[in-house]
Amino acid sequence: MKFQQLAQSYYIGKIKTLSLVSKRKAARFAFDFFCWPVTRMKYERTGYLKKAEMLQMNLDGLDTKGYRWNKGGHRKVYIAHGFRSSAANFTHIAKRLVDKGYEVVVFDAPGHGMSDGKRITAIIYKKFIERINKLFGPFDGYVCHSFGGLAVSLAVAEISDNESTRIALVAPASDIKSLSEMFFSQMKIADSKVRQYFFEEIEKIGQNKIEWFTIKRSLTTIKGKVLWIHDAGDKITPVKDAHIVQQLDFSNVNFIFTDGLGHRKIYRDERIVEQVVNFV
Repeated sequence: MKFQQLAQSYYIGKIKTLSLVSKRKAARFAFDFFCWPVTRMKYERTGYLKKAEMLQMNLDGLDTKGYRWNKGGHRKVYIAHGFRSSAANFTHIAKRLVDKGYEVVVFDAPGHGMSDGKRITAIIYKKFIERINKLFGPFDGYVCHSFGGLAVSLAVAEISDNESTRIALVAPASDIKSLSEMFFSQMKIADSKVRQYFFEEIEKIGQNKIEWFTIKRSLTTIKGKVLWIHDAGDKITPVKDAHIVQQLDFSNVNFIFTDGLGHRKIYRDERIVEQVVNFV
């Protein structure tokens, strides 16, 4: 945490300095920090991870690590972790799914856990999910937390026959623009030009308008059932984004709102785990 705070302080100062010289360079520098997990969650392969088959996949030269339990199970589920997280955080859900006879796959995303890489974007994560789906899928269901929810939604939206796919979104990062605005607040980026160039950087890399990077947009082509679980006090992914999507009244999307679980306790809460496992 101390290193993260030091890194944030350094970037805040550097962005301010760069903006005096070039607002576009300041925006690019800010985006670099936005995509950097800063602290990597390393872990030992213990407990339920030791019972898994080790998987390996190459993505654009990056060696990524994953796990599979119960190969050949009657349903196949992928678990997608969030930003600054890892596969090791979701073994409790994997075990519950395996107990139901499901095959379960989970990977450390690029720049996370035991996988190579230093940065991740929504496009990188989406491409990562698509690659996993091609090599180890197709998957009947997905359990997603935070940034993993956006990546999976972007990927599944482009699968033509997704009617039978079930997606459990737990505290999803649902809107890149909304996340960026929270980032601007944290990084004290008030300059409108720096913000504009920041969004342009996202659009250039992703080759789409900023509005494309949303679960809301993805849901227009996702036909399978979706369970969206969000806590009212989530300080990482704002619940207001969930309320916006809820008002659109997608017939295939059900919402559950909690209070007091925040962004990370929510996927460990026994009641939530049970609802997720029963859904997928």
